[in-house]
Amino acid sequence: MQRRAALWITGAFRTSPSGSTESIAGLILIHLHLRKLAIHSSYRVSTLPSNHALRSLLSDSFSLNSSPHPQSLHLLTPAKKAKVKGPLINVDSSLSHLSDSFSPFAPESKPGSRLIDIFPDSIHFHPCNCSDKHEMYKHVSSLDSAFSSSFSDRNCILVVTDASVPLIGSLQAVSAAHLYRGGRQVSHAKQASGRASSTDAELYSIRIGIAKAISLQCDHIILITDCLPAAKLAVDPSIHSSQSHSIQVCRLLSDWLTAKPSRSIDFWDVPSKWRWKPHLKVHKDVTSTRIHAPPRLGATLDFLRRKITNDCQKSWESTF
Repeated sequence: MQRRAALWITGAFRTSPSGSTESIAGLILIHLHLRKLAIHSSYRVSTLPSNHALRSLLSDSFSLNSSPHPQSLHLLTPAKKAKVKGPLINVDSSLSHLSDSFSPFAPESKPGSRLIDIFPDSIHFHPCNCSDKHEMYKHVSSLDSAFSSSFSDRNCILVVTDASVPLIGSLQAVSAAHLYRGGRQVSHAKQASGRASSTDAELYSIRIGIAKAISLQCDHIILITDCLPAAKLAVDPSIHSSQSHSIQVCRLLSDWLTAKPSRSIDFWDVPSKWRWKPHLKVHKDVTSTRIHAPPRLGATLDFLRRKITNDCQKSWESTF
């Protein structure tokens, strides 16, 4: 089946070698692709609610206090569990590598109760069109103006965030936020993010930056990041990788905006290649920090999915 698709894509002769044709067509070996899909689906079990039927079949660590099924893994002895083979065993072992926790029915994610639904006029996003140099220049000029105007507003906190994901597997990702008031830096926060993707680490830096800004008593927050998708995830409490960070951000902003209707928050996108000074400063802060990861440290959902995809791609490359 895959050979026929490769021949149709490349227009090669029927006598052409299968492996070469599939490689030129960019079709990964079907057994590697199926293995990737199977492991991805096993991680999805972590997003299921506690009353789902699969939860009652898992071990005690992942059943979320649901009543165990008579044939659940929770009731098997270690000796029997070592002999059993099947999808449930694979799911149970896969979830042990995951550090994320999910809330499928979080109150903040109900339609009409979401932060964007309640405060649509208090949350603003300022994206940057990096494909057009003229538009990017105008955007950075507007960002400079917003940065300068915050100097004279004592009720405004400017937050610059960034994160670093090291290529060395023994190191953790690092998230940081620098806070400015009246033109000078008044505070900073930096924490380890564990084994996380770049978006997850950026999301964590946004969370700690917003939490710190709210603690400094302000009426306007300007948050600057080079990953605007992470900023949009910060106010999206639906199920996604590092959902707990988004729920915490939504709770903090909901209480902060409810206390005073005139309050607002602006998310600005800054291109990392522009090397904007305040962002370059926090970038150097996170990239110069090295935090080692414990041996059994868990990882976020996106990190594990990308790792499986990369492993399958490397296996495919080594095959040829």
